[in-house]
Amino acid sequence: MKYWKAAVAFTVAFLLQTSLLNVISIAGYTPNLLLCLVIVFSFLYENGLYGIVFGAAFGLIYDICFSSVLGPTPLALLVCAAVILVVREYANIENIVNLWVVSVVSLVIFYFISWGLFRLGGNPESFVYVLKRLPWTGLYSLIVITGIYLVLIRKITKHRKDRYYR
Repeated sequence: MKYWKAAVAFTVAFLLQTSLLNVISIAGYTPNLLLCLVIVFSFLYENGLYGIVFGAAFGLIYDICFSSVLGPTPLALLVCAAVILVVREYANIENIVNLWVVSVVSLVIFYFISWGLFRLGGNPESFVYVLKRLPWTGLYSLIVITGIYLVLIRKITKHRKDRYYR
């Protein structure tokens, strides 16, 4: 994948996240599209650092536009992308179960880091509130991550179903 294609994907995700996604929320829960793209791009592409570069850039833009504290979102996205890049060395990217495990761990890391940093910045949101919302937001995000993965994996691995192809 080229950087301009990743930039387009992150721009579309940012615009959808900040405008249209609240309209199509399910029971008040919405996925974090930027986090979903960071997870999938960091998991699938080892040569390009799309998750780190665009996660930090669009996380910073997100904090500038919509947050009272500058920095928690890009820092949490960077940590998630770094963890995924380390775990990716031991995971098979063609196995969707590996993606789900990495995604769940990344979602928990992201929301706990962002909660802690926002808490240090003066946000009164309690830890119990984050724990209560995490399963539903995580499930919705996992569905979106799976959809993005299924679209992108076709372009990455040719003859994916053929176990003898090398």
